[in-house]
Amino acid sequence: MLKQTSGRAAAEPVPQPTPVPRPTPQILVISAAALAVLGQLYLALPLLSPIADSTGSTVDQASWAVTAFGAAYALGFLVVGPLGPRVGYRRLIVAGVAATALFACVTAFMPTVETVVAARALQGCAAAAFAPTAIAYLTRTIPPHRRTFAFATLTSSFLAAAVVAQVAAQLITARWDWPAVFLVSGAATAAVAVLARYVLVADRPEQAVSPAAAYRGLAQAAVRPHLLPFYGIAVTVLFGFVGLYAAIRLADPLGVAADDDALLALRAGGLPAILLAPLVAPLLSRLSVLHRLAAGLAASAVFIAAAGLSVPLVGSIGLFTVLIAGYVLATAVAVPAAMQGSQAAAGEQSAAVGAMYGFWLYIGSSLAAPVVAGTSVLGFAALSGLFAGVLLVGAALALIAAALASRGAGTR
Repeated sequence: MLKQTSGRAAAEPVPQPTPVPRPTPQILVISAAALAVLGQLYLALPLLSPIADSTGSTVDQASWAVTAFGAAYALGFLVVGPLGPRVGYRRLIVAGVAATALFACVTAFMPTVETVVAARALQGCAAAAFAPTAIAYLTRTIPPHRRTFAFATLTSSFLAAAVVAQVAAQLITARWDWPAVFLVSGAATAAVAVLARYVLVADRPEQAVSPAAAYRGLAQAAVRPHLLPFYGIAVTVLFGFVGLYAAIRLADPLGVAADDDALLALRAGGLPAILLAPLVAPLLSRLSVLHRLAAGLAASAVFIAAAGLSVPLVGSIGLFTVLIAGYVLATAVAVPAAMQGSQAAAGEQSAAVGAMYGFWLYIGSSLAAPVVAGTSVLGFAALSGLFAGVLLVGAALALIAAALASRGAGTR
């Protein structure tokens, strides 16, 4: 009897512990997707003249290929963003990245500027599924002690896309033509979609969350008093970042805009600062997220103001480049703190708040170029003062958000 019992016990399968997904591969795949998806916004900038020549249109008409993507991208946050809980975060990320890749390839075959613009608008809608869903995914999946690194890496990829996409588009166009840029980027984005499918953690859709409830949650998130400062902060962050590069082109400080190589070097000079940000952010972990945000925005204001003043006072391209890199580093520290802070304040509404935050973030970036175009006659020093003022408003809003959070914690 003892032998039989022992044999049966030995034959019974031993339960194996469920493997815990490692956060680093997930963070890297999400960041690669951010680089590929948001890069689609920026890669059209060097292609405006080739698109205009190929389609028999003007550069002004071709520029709508950028505007259509950006506008659809911002609005798409509100349409697609709240659906994460209903559809499933991994499923929505994979679908959005794959559809972005598909419309990149479709754009390559469009014969007229009107069809190019239409394809880009559809691509912007598809791309909008990624960012708010990725933010909510990281918040729900990555352990708290790794989230600072996760958000810093994600937002560094968002910022780096502006540099990497334009450089890649310029190099590919020089060898082939503009359709090749969309085909190559589409293939790369599709590869990232496959990686996301197999690396990210599957989650079960919350069937109890109806689409109507999701959009009601979005409307509620839009008007919650403790969330409003974050939407104001979102407008300020990319307004300064996009506005800076528009101002360099239009106001032409130190004559850099007239030299394409110098302009490219100045843009690329911010890439090391962006890559350094995920390493710098943990060093500031003793500060609360909102105080780190306020410090980053204040430092951004100081660097951009100093860069503007250095143009008439010093006139050194080397110093100007260093100050711009400092501004980019401070921005790359502030952006993930803003994202992390908004998600901490979101509670159970992470998808809705991520959608609203992203909408205002890219509304801010869309406002930058028209404002700079209308005021470039004032000169770069004056524009840098404008950017610094806007960033200081963002820093003040971060302190207000910190005070509201402290007050809310005190009443619980």
